[in-house]
Amino acid sequence: MKNLLIVSHCILNNAAKVEQDEAELAEEYKIREELMQLILKKDIQLLQLPCPEFIMYGSQRWGHVKNQFQHPFYMEQCRKILEPVLLQLQEYAQHVEKFHVLGIVSVEGSPNCGYHLTCEGEWKGEIGTDEKRIQDIQKSLKMTENPGVYMEVLEKELQKRNMEIPIVTMKEAVQLLNN
Repeated sequence: MKNLLIVSHCILNNAAKVEQDEAELAEEYKIREELMQLILKKDIQLLQLPCPEFIMYGSQRWGHVKNQFQHPFYMEQCRKILEPVLLQLQEYAQHVEKFHVLGIVSVEGSPNCGYHLTCEGEWKGEIGTDEKRIQDIQKSLKMTENPGVYMEVLEKELQKRNMEIPIVTMKEAVQLLNN
């Protein structure tokens, strides 16, 4: 029996993340390291999700919020890049005697890959040099207890295919592998 985890892209490749203060990511990196050690120790197989932000906007992108990704074209592109992954998951599901999909691992705070926590706000238009406008934009940013756009699309696609695969945070994945 092979146990599998499906992981958000930046868990295996943090070079795909939007540029930010590395000190702010220290806790995430610590959890990721613990998760990766458990994956190796327990011989868990991995399937890496493609990163929609990196694919569509590249490495030079600005940070975004969920609100910017909630439009039909973007969500359709997410569905398209998820299709090969979903086909693989369907294949694994047909062979329960060989494979067990433990879950999909999210990255909390991401506007796409967060599951219990995502970033939202009025992040739009030209920032310019108007300090009041910049402050108003920054003040509108907040973490909300909602899934990111990509995780919402993925969850809906799983439901359409009658596949019950839990979506978990990295912390929850560590707990799962420790049990």
